[in-house]
Amino acid sequence: PAQSKRAHPKTAKHKSAKRTAKRTAPLAGQPLGATPSIGAIAHTFPVVGDAAWGDTYGAHRSDVRGGWHHGDDLFAPLGTPVVAVADGTVFAVGWNSVGGWRLWLVDANGNQYYYAHLSGYSALARNNHRVRRGQVLGFVGNTGDAVTTWPHVHFEVHPSAFLYLGYDGAVDPTHYLSGWQRVTRLADV
Repeated sequence: PAQSKRAHPKTAKHKSAKRTAKRTAPLAGQPLGATPSIGAIAHTFPVVGDAAWGDTYGAHRSDVRGGWHHGDDLFAPLGTPVVAVADGTVFAVGWNSVGGWRLWLVDANGNQYYYAHLSGYSALARNNHRVRRGQVLGFVGNTGDAVTTWPHVHFEVHPSAFLYLGYDGAVDPTHYLSGWQRVTRLADV
């Protein structure tokens, strides 16, 4: 009898899965559309008091690798306290030409949070230092490439599931930020 031209069921399934994975994989260097779970741990909004902000993730930025904004800008008066969004460990504290005075925080689930353009740090902002949610890490500023802008904190969320993408593993923080506890004064933390 003539052989069927149909693929073996396992082969067909495998090819279909490959096509699906290829279709949904992010384009290298492009903003991600996903906002995966970052775990059930409690989070606090990164700026104490009032902050003006909106969804600027993915907007064009000529001075950043990839050419797009990897987070949201949270505008507040110069020197407003900036806090740890979760319990975690601080790392990469220091200066770079784009972020100015900046730092990273990693939580117990491996998610990473980036804070940039700070005007200064608290004593807790030390590499490999454990901090609790709501503790002051630094202060709103306009350092680095933000020197000509209103004071703000550039804030990014890098879920552990996307760390393999490096810096381009940032996701839109707007969804997370809008649901996090707002602190109106430090005594509320």
